[in-house]
Amino acid sequence: MNKLYAAVLSAGLFFTTAVHAQDEWIIKADKIDPANYYGITVANGMIGIVSSPEPFKVKNVVLAGAYDLYGRGRVSNFLNSFNLLNMSLQINGHGVENGNIQHFKQELDMQHAAFTATFDYGDEASVKYTYYSLRQLPFTVLMDISITAKKKITITSSSVMQAPDALRDVQNYFNEVEGKHGRISLLTSTAKSPTGKLQLCASTTFLFDEPDGKEPRLLHQLEDNNAHWMQFSKDIPAGTTYRYSVVGSSITSAHDADPLNQVERLTMFAKLEGRDRLIKYHEAAWAELWKSDIKIDGDAQAQQDVHSMLYHLYSFSRAGTAYSPSPMGLSGLGYNGHVFWDADLWMFPGMLVLHPEIAKSMVEYRFQRLAAAKQNAFEHGYKGAMFPWESADIGVEETPVWALSGPFEHHITADVALAAWQYYCVTQDKQWLMEKRVADFAGNGRFLGQPRGT
Repeated sequence: MNKLYAAVLSAGLFFTTAVHAQDEWIIKADKIDPANYYGITVANGMIGIVSSPEPFKVKNVVLAGAYDLYGRGRVSNFLNSFNLLNMSLQINGHGVENGNIQHFKQELDMQHAAFTATFDYGDEASVKYTYYSLRQLPFTVLMDISITAKKKITITSSSVMQAPDALRDVQNYFNEVEGKHGRISLLTSTAKSPTGKLQLCASTTFLFDEPDGKEPRLLHQLEDNNAHWMQFSKDIPAGTTYRYSVVGSSITSAHDADPLNQVERLTMFAKLEGRDRLIKYHEAAWAELWKSDIKIDGDAQAQQDVHSMLYHLYSFSRAGTAYSPSPMGLSGLGYNGHVFWDADLWMFPGMLVLHPEIAKSMVEYRFQRLAAAKQNAFEHGYKGAMFPWESADIGVEETPVWALSGPFEHHITADVALAAWQYYCVTQDKQWLMEKRVADFAGNGRFLGQPRGT
């Protein structure tokens, strides 16, 4: 089984009960077992949010292109970023958790790239929350919450910002920005990656839908250097539904020269866009992606499986980024987030036919690291270029030294060259051919990685 197929299966199966194949777009879990739970991902090609078996929690937040020495093998790895969508909810003073909720269900809507969870809190309330990794805003995510009161209740809801243990020099801020559009409250954190190579930043704010326009008062609390939150309280009359949202952004110095200020700008922009516009444009962007689809008649399970595969490919890649997906995409830290030959040989052809603008980013990822591949060839006594078995941000060999795949698996170089040639064959983009000097991919007429003197 190749890594892509395994990745699609493991990323797509987050439940522990029977699969519901009646709907070609929806994957459901109606019994959540925290001891046997992988998680499902919503992602936009830049930021991935991995679900949790706990209500109002997410397991991982991963940003494409953000690597540092972390984990196995003294090589670059994806980082867990700030967990900016974690929340907590109290109903009548009692915390909502797995032990006191009923009918907890989760589902992934692949057509709209939306993850939804629902549950009942005794005879007092029904709760629904949906989160999105917004396709139109590469660094921004949204969680939308609806609480229906069966009796008169008082809720206290908190947006919780948590820093993973590996991050260091964490700094937390609570800012209230006054402007012509009113006051915007921002919960912001910044930290250094394990070696200090990167600065990681995240910021969130609440979106309210108050009829009188008066937003609830927010309180800020600091638990320790690694966690802080902002919260509000609200009385909800029996028989009514109260809706609010949390929107947030996360970005690093790998993406922007001033990530701390930029992350707050992005969050304020999303606040001013408003929930309805954010969801509207997210769904429109996914509708555009799904114009390229594979239809199967007469086999509901096969159709759902194919949609799952396409959904994850679309979720883990993005036009204009010069990034290429790892075997596990943005579904966590699997394979360290490294790019293997799978991307060029297995993932690329389908993307090239369905969305050549995304495939272009995958080729650009390799082209921008061509100099490193040439240096790698030189160090091993070859002419031309020698692409690494495992590649991360700068294109050097990232395979741990105890694995000999890097020096001896030479077909990766031919896979990269083949992808570049296929891109031209399908798109017939002669301007691209001239600009990128694809002759370099062929080692000036020689097979890439061909030994000297042959």
